[in-house]
Amino acid sequence: MAYLKRIHHALFQDLYDWAGQIRSVDISKRDTHFCNVNRIEPEADKIFRTMARANWFEGYERERLIVAVAEHYGDLNMIHPFREGNGRAQRILFEHLIVNVGFEVNWWAVEENEWIGGNIDAVLCDYRALERIFAHCIGQPIGS
Repeated sequence: MAYLKRIHHALFQDLYDWAGQIRSVDISKRDTHFCNVNRIEPEADKIFRTMARANWFEGYERERLIVAVAEHYGDLNMIHPFREGNGRAQRILFEHLIVNVGFEVNWWAVEENEWIGGNIDAVLCDYRALERIFAHCIGQPIGS
């Protein structure tokens, strides 16, 4: 979580005094209510511990990486730890993870409506749309 906070701070320090800080109010978008403010840190820690136990996806082949990234991205998105800028900070975090394990990533392949729909589906732990999205975004091994 500390790394995600640093990413958020780097992105938004010139815009928000609270950049990089966990939100202190409950928030929602349309019909989606994000993680209760009191559960943000414990729930985020569960996700980050799971990714750490998976060695940050090191050694995953592309298909396995797509599934893992879709699930963890969707779950972390439901936590929505910041008041604003969650998606941008998360995309950078996951870009770092994907590139670190040796794969290209290209967010330009994503259509906005598809992205929003995939994240909404993930609210109910249906990661199929996010898997399709990440299948387009995650490219070949770097250098191949």
